Amino acid sequence: MGRVAVIGAGVVGVSSAYLLARAGHDVTLVDAAGEPGTGASAGNAAQLSWAYGDAMASPALLKHLPAIAMGRDPAFRIHWQLDRDFLRWGLKFIANTPFRRWWNNTQDILRLAEQSRYELAILLKETDVEFDYRVAGKLHLYADPQSFAAAHSSVVRKNALGFEQRLLTRMEAENIEPALAAYQGEIAGAVYTPDDALGDAAGFCRQLTAWMVGRGQVSTLFGRRVSSFVQTGGVLTGLRFEDRDELHVDAAIVAAGPQILSLVSDLPEARDIRSVRGYSLTIPRSSLAPSISLTDVKRKLAFVAIGDRFRVAGLADIERPGAGFDVGRFDTLKLAASAVLPDLFDRSDELTRWSGERPMTPTSKPMIAASRRIKGLYINAGHGMLGWTLALGSARRVVDLLR
Repeated sequence: MGRVAVIGAGVVGVSSAYLLARAGHDVTLVDAAGEPGTGASAGNAAQLSWAYGDAMASPALLKHLPAIAMGRDPAFRIHWQLDRDFLRWGLKFIANTPFRRWWNNTQDILRLAEQSRYELAILLKETDVEFDYRVAGKLHLYADPQSFAAAHSSVVRKNALGFEQRLLTRMEAENIEPALAAYQGEIAGAVYTPDDALGDAAGFCRQLTAWMVGRGQVSTLFGRRVSSFVQTGGVLTGLRFEDRDELHVDAAIVAAGPQILSLVSDLPEARDIRSVRGYSLTIPRSSLAPSISLTDVKRKLAFVAIGDRFRVAGLADIERPGAGFDVGRFDTLKLAASAVLPDLFDRSDELTRWSGERPMTPTSKPMIAASRRIKGLYINAGHGMLGWTLALGSARRVVDLLR
C-alpha cells in the first residue's frame, strides 16, 4: 500500500478515493475547486441508470447525424473545430455506430453499471452518508408509434441480460405515475424500469468526503490545480501545482473530468476524450411533480425529483473545452421542459441554472487504464453522461489496477 493522490473530487474521484482508502491506501483527494462535487456532479440528472448504459454512438444516431450536423436537432449541437484531435475523435465515434460495436460497447457499460450497483449497496451498509438516494424507478416516454416499436427490441435484449423492463401504454404509465396525466408531450408508449434509482451526486461527494475525512481515511487538498507530474526515470514521484509546491506520492489517479485535457502532454491517452456539455434547471419540488424519474426520448430530457427539489436535465453539446454557459442553450432546455410540464415550470420563481462539461470517449466507455508514459499514473475519466451511474464500478477497477 502507498500514498495515492486522486485528482478530481466529483463522483468519480470521490468514489475512487473511498475504495482506495478502503483497500488500505494513504489517499489525498485533490481538486482545483474549494469543495467536492462542484463540476459535472453539481447539476446532473441524478439518475442511477443501471439499465440504461446505452452508448451514444449508435445506428440510430448515425441516421440522425446529418440533421445534428446542420443544427436541426435542439437537443444536440456539434461545435465544429479545425483540430486534429477533434477530427480523430469524431472519426472514432462514427466507427462505433454500427450495431455490433454499439451493442458490445453498451453491454460493457451495463456490466460496469452492475458493478457500481454492487459497490453502492456495500457503501450504503458501511456508511451513514445521506444524499437523497431512493429506488424511484424510471419511465422512458416515446412520442410516436415508430420509436416505441423500435424500443421493443431493446427491451428484449435488456430482459435477456437480466434487467426488468416492461412496455406500457400511456394509460398504464399514468397508473404508475399519476403526474403524467398532465404531461403535454406526446406519449405513444413507455418503457418502465422499476429498479433504476436516483440520488444527489453533489451531496454524495460532499457527505462521503466529510465521512472519510472525519474517520482519518482520506486527506484533502482543495483549491489546488495540478500543473504537471514529477517523475524520475519515467516513474511518478509527485504532483506539481500551479504555485510550484509539490505533493510526494507513489501513484496518482486522474479523475478530473475536463482538466484531463490540460494534462495531455503527460497523458496522450486524453486525446480520446472530448467535452460534451449538458444543462439543467432545478426548482423547488411541488405536489404536482412526478415521483418516478422520467426521460422524454424525443426531447432528450430527464425529469427527476431529488428530495425537496425537482430537476430537468438534458442537451448534449460536443464543443471545445471551457466553452462555458450558453444562455441560449439553457433557454432551449427551459422552453422544452415548460412545454410538457407547464404547471411546474411556469409557476416557479425559484430556479437554479447549471451547465457542465462531461468528458466522453468515442465508445462512451470510460477510460480506466494505466498511463503508457508514466509508471504509477492512472486514468479514470471519460464517463460522458454516465459518470454518476458508473462511478463506483470505475473506482473498483482502478483499485484492481493498483494491486
